[in-house]
Amino acid sequence: MDNILFRGIYSATFSIYDENLNVKKESVDKLVRYNLKNGIDGFYVGGNTGECTVLPNRTRKQMLETVKESAGGQGKIIAHVGAGHMDDVMDLIGHANEVGVDAIASLPPSLTAYYKPDEIIEYYRQIASIAKAPVLAYVTPVLTCDVMWFAGQIMDIENVVGIKLTIADYYLFEKIKLIKDGNINILNGPDESMLSGLVMGADGAIGTTYNLMPATACKIYSSFLKNDMAQALDQQHKLNRLIDILLGSNIAKWKSVLTVLDIDPGYTVDPARMPSESEVREVIALLEKAGCTKEMV
Repeated sequence: MDNILFRGIYSATFSIYDENLNVKKESVDKLVRYNLKNGIDGFYVGGNTGECTVLPNRTRKQMLETVKESAGGQGKIIAHVGAGHMDDVMDLIGHANEVGVDAIASLPPSLTAYYKPDEIIEYYRQIASIAKAPVLAYVTPVLTCDVMWFAGQIMDIENVVGIKLTIADYYLFEKIKLIKDGNINILNGPDESMLSGLVMGADGAIGTTYNLMPATACKIYSSFLKNDMAQALDQQHKLNRLIDILLGSNIAKWKSVLTVLDIDPGYTVDPARMPSESEVREVIALLEKAGCTKEMV
């Protein structure tokens, strides 16, 4: 069986909602269409960028339904189902099964340090057993067990095809990609080093910044495929200037940049704070100075 099912660039989609936590469908539709117009291959819905840890399941379900409807069959849909309680996880998997998605993904269980490695593996085994779509695991710095061991164990689970791999060690990254003679679907996590991940074998990438500068992200990927490394690196530099400005900001400030695209970014959830109008103007001015807004068309 070929596990390489997902190639290309996937936006870790922003969740956009009002003060009552109802999805702002017009905003989501505009964002999805903007991403597709600029070459995005699909959407990773309900992950950390989508505020999975603070939003109720009803909002997360609305987001998945809205993204799928807006995409209209264009691009692949990956539903992230990680949550703080297993009942919520199972509820989200059941919903994703009903809606119909191309993959189901999840962060490791919350408070990973309190779970033994074999318990985390069991978590993914349970997800994979009821998911109707292929499953992608997730490796982040919060995973405290031996990552190489974890990746090997994960790939022995039926219906698990790969990993969203968010690590800074690209030597280890390469070793993981070589599991099962390379028959493991690896999607790079860190936006700032997407090109590094591609060089070391990633099949594509999932990232927050791809919401805002999708054309730039897609040019990194397409230039890499053409072996035009100078162009790929130039585009990575452009993407990284956006990251320089927004790194460390809360998710509401990241979403506020959507106003450049005439997209209402909606609301945020306590304790996150909505940026003031002056803060939004300041960040947009910095993006303009860095040349980032020129890429947002």
